[in-house]
Parts: sequence; structure tokens; C-alpha cells
Amino acid sequence: MARFTPPTPRSRRLGRELRKLREAKSWTMDEAGKHIGCSTSRISRIESGEIKPRTGDVIELLMAYDVPLEGEPGKSLLALTRELRQSGWWQRLDALTGRYATFIAYEAEAVELRNFEPTLVPGLLQTPDYARAVNSVGRETDAEAIEQRVQARLTRQEVLTRKPSPLRLHAIVSEATLLFEVGGQDVLRSQLDHIVKLAGRPNITVQVLRFAAGATLADRGGFAILSFERDEPPLGYVETPAGELFLESPREIDRLAAVFDHLKTLAMSPAESVKFIRERASGT
Repeated sequence: MARFTPPTPRSRRLGRELRKLREAKSWTMDEAGKHIGCSTSRISRIESGEIKPRTGDVIELLMAYDVPLEGEPGKSLLALTRELRQSGWWQRLDALTGRYATFIAYEAEAVELRNFEPTLVPGLLQTPDYARAVNSVGRETDAEAIEQRVQARLTRQEVLTRKPSPLRLHAIVSEATLLFEVGGQDVLRSQLDHIVKLAGRPNITVQVLRFAAGATLADRGGFAILSFERDEPPLGYVETPAGELFLESPREIDRLAAVFDHLKTLAMSPAESVKFIRERASGT
């Protein structure tokens, strides 16, 4: 069975509903496993969302729990199971790391993304030329792999215009982001103009953290916080030189949220930020 790293919102939702049905029968995971002929650990991984169960597995569980397949919640849970078995576009790209692909899967389901970047423009706001320059740094020189990553970044940006509910993006960028000539002056100028244009959309907020703000709680690097619908817990995401990290515990998320609020207070207002970016673009 395919495993998630970490569980996705949909896989957790399915697992949570199946757990409720099991508990309604007053069964332990061991008892549920015996009824459908599988191990306790498998039931545990299904309920935690760590694996994508086969449709047949869910049918067996629903029948064991005396849940009609044609009524609710059986019908909806089977539909959710089938959705989990469908591959996302990001899973067909060889150039993406497993954790980055998982982040994209989360991003596709998120309703809000809070993102702080200390040196580079956030991926959802990047132009093709800027993204190409970023993905060419420190990477193999395989042009096809680079282009695949660039196209993946541009496809990700579709969440900002999806209907009926586009992703709400609140991006805070350091002033350094507006100065680093990624790809050269012309690429940077075009990138800054692009940010100004996107900041005019109602679901996109951009703030600039000036050098004058001094030391902050985020001096060690950038991060992202993804929020979801219903009662799905948020997810933290941090990129490090050693790889990407997912943060799931409430304490970790609360810490990231506090840091983001701290940065939001120190940064220029959205209106002042757009004006500053526009001025910087005209001066590059």
C-alpha cells in the first residue's frame, strides 16, 4: 500500500471516520483486524492516515461495522477512498523529492498558506524565469530535470486561482529578497512587477520585512504554515540545507504561528509593502 509522508488531510479524514465507526462498535483495533483478516498495525496505519487503503479494505471494514455501502456515511467514505487512490500530477514527476511532492499534495488541499521567506521570492509568486534561475543553482545541469521543476512550480500556482475557493496566501519576505539579483537585473525587475500585480488580488497579501526591523524570531530561516478545512490540524513546513521538515505537533505549530505574527507586526503594511516593491522594481 502507498504510504504518505506524513498523512495527508484526506487520508487522515478517512482514517478518523473509520476509527469513529470502530469505536461505535466498541471494538479494539485488534478485534477489527480479526474481523477482516488483517493485522492490528494495518488497522492502525489506516486510521492514522499513513497508508492509502484499497477500496476493498474499506468495504470490508464498513460491512464489519454494519455501515450500509449505498447510504451515508458509507457512500462518502468509499468516494474518499477512491480519491486517495488517484495520482496527483506531482506524483508523475521524477525530479521532485518525496517530501516536496508531499508538500504539494498538502498545498493542493489547503485553504490558507502563511509563508515567510528570508532570501527568495515564495514559490507561488515566482515568474518562470525567476523559478528557472532558482532551480538551476546548485543542481545538476540536466536541462530536462530543471525544466520539470520549473513547470511543477508554475503548476502549483494554480491554487491561487482555483474555483470556487482560491488559496489564501499571506507572504512575508525580507528586504533581501528584493535585492538579490536572481537571474540578473531584468529577471528580478520582472519578478518584482509580478509580485505587485499579484498583490492586487483579494486572496494574496504581501508584506516586506525591512532591514531596519533588526533581529527577529525567524533569523534562522523561512517556513510555511498550511491550514485546512473542517477540523483538520495545520501543518508546518521548514526547508533546511539537509532537507525538508514537516511539523505537526500543536506546540510546534503554535510556535511557528507566534513567529509569523511577530514578523507580521514588524513588517510594513501590505499597502506600504506594495509601494516599496514597486519603487524597488523601478530602480533596478
